Amino acid sequence: MPNDRTSPLKRCAIYTRKSTNHLLERDVNSLTTQREICSAYVTSQQYRGWIELPHGYDDGGHSGSHLERPALSNLMRDIEAGSVDTVVIYKIDRLTRSLLDFVRLIEIFDRRGVALVSVSQAFDTSDSMGRMILNVLLTFSQFERELIAERVRDSIRTRKRHGKVHGGLPPFGYVATEDGLEIDESEAAIVRFIFEEFLRTKRYTTVMTAVREAGLCSSIKYSKRGVPRGGTPLNPSTVYQIIRSPIYVGEIQGHDRTYAGRHQPLITNETWQAAQAISAERTKRPPHAKSTNHFLAGLLWDDLGRHMLLDVDWHRGKANFNYASSNAIWSQREYRRAYRSRADHLESLVIAAVSDFLSDRKKLRTALKRFGVYGDELEKLAQLGASAAERLETTPAEQMCELFAALLVRIELSEDKISLEFRLIEVHRFLLWEGGTAFQGRPTDWPCSDARSTIEVPACALSAERWTTVHLHPRDPQSRSAPDKALLKLMGRARQAQRLVDENRERTITSLAAELRCKPGHFSRLIRLNYLAPDIVTAILDGTQPVGLTRDSLLKASLPLDWSLQRKLFGFAAPTREIAARHLYGRGMWPTEPKKVLEQRSSQ
Repeated sequence: MPNDRTSPLKRCAIYTRKSTNHLLERDVNSLTTQREICSAYVTSQQYRGWIELPHGYDDGGHSGSHLERPALSNLMRDIEAGSVDTVVIYKIDRLTRSLLDFVRLIEIFDRRGVALVSVSQAFDTSDSMGRMILNVLLTFSQFERELIAERVRDSIRTRKRHGKVHGGLPPFGYVATEDGLEIDESEAAIVRFIFEEFLRTKRYTTVMTAVREAGLCSSIKYSKRGVPRGGTPLNPSTVYQIIRSPIYVGEIQGHDRTYAGRHQPLITNETWQAAQAISAERTKRPPHAKSTNHFLAGLLWDDLGRHMLLDVDWHRGKANFNYASSNAIWSQREYRRAYRSRADHLESLVIAAVSDFLSDRKKLRTALKRFGVYGDELEKLAQLGASAAERLETTPAEQMCELFAALLVRIELSEDKISLEFRLIEVHRFLLWEGGTAFQGRPTDWPCSDARSTIEVPACALSAERWTTVHLHPRDPQSRSAPDKALLKLMGRARQAQRLVDENRERTITSLAAELRCKPGHFSRLIRLNYLAPDIVTAILDGTQPVGLTRDSLLKASLPLDWSLQRKLFGFAAPTREIAARHLYGRGMWPTEPKKVLEQRSSQ
């Protein structure tokens, strides 16, 4: 037996998982049991140098069918950082129930030299026999999960074919009983009101506003455990789902068709057909953002943190596509410019930047080192960069969306540069991809590695500014501030100097300064005062400028041309504006006095 002095230490991370939240609130639960058994096993292997890491990796209420689990993500980050030598689990299905996910995890474990040990199944991945047994056990785990899923799907289809709703909370307007769905009269009146308003106004937002102004709320319902739910105002998604749901005409929505239900309808078939006809008419006319091959939506932000979405502008019957910053209230109030960029120009620039990154051996090698690739593998992948760039440039337009969603985490657009953040686990796969079929990302692999690489492209891809930034406000008639006569005289001489320049283009600055009875340097400073921000000029005229702004400080200042810098230099507050109330459901300000529309209609 090797002694403790010669055996290398192995840092053991214990991972536990439970599929549901049932009984997790207890002090002793399934996660506790798994951890204690694994901890005892690690203690028994101390003679081999095994030590248990102090922090645990516990996923409660997470399925083993995917890898998107918080504790597992933390474990994979620690593995990538080299902080773990062995992963200890109670059973193999605690790690994953998917054979494909298991192969991906083992690939990462092997690359980092991490062993996997299952306590109750007595094997580890350090030898070939352990790997074979592991694959066999995992195959049966996946088979069991798929059988359960098929039984559940078959049960749902059967209940729907027989006109029954399968599980969950009852739909709005109904209550669940042992005999099926029964009508909730208070909510049923709201449903009928929503359909009546939609048929009358033919607009979703108008219906949502009417619901809000009427003060309509859902009724309070209790779960099987007695937990109350409801009693809150209806939100936009509920209103929209009510208008589109066939449950209210006595049908149940299946996968690709509807089935006749056993419950009583709340509206007539004529009302339902009329509402769906209006919905069909109100669909966006093609082409709209989701029916194009523009592929940066979902990846693009501006340097203020606003999401940039694909926008369609119609001009003389032609659709123009632009990426535009979201119209956040705070950015409107602070006069922040809404960035816009031509979609086709920006996408061409991004494709060129990614292609250049893949072709640049230095940049690519630096990025791959962050992913943990070294030696011969690094040189092999660096040589594949040029061919990968060619495949990228020749990728069909309809495949670009999925390709860039895999390669890039985020694109940030500013006035003078574009920042691209690469997902290196997918860059590694793309370099090895031979291009026979469309490249598809593996989102289930992304939690396994958070390795990133960011490049900056010095380019301006923004369109011209679309809104005015001149901030002028009328003089307050009740203000008693007196203008500074020295400042007024200075501004008058600045205007006079500018007129001399405009009317005497054939004369030199020296002769113009002599006519104004000043030196050329003083004349130049006067000319610059004509480029003050309009709100600074109006403040001087009204006498509301900061106390520290005097004739000498204004004339001798190194005046920048940027208006925002001028305001900071002279002590002016940044301009803001009041945002008008918008009568859209869930946005802006709302009427304080609700109209009881439903009560009025019911009384008629």
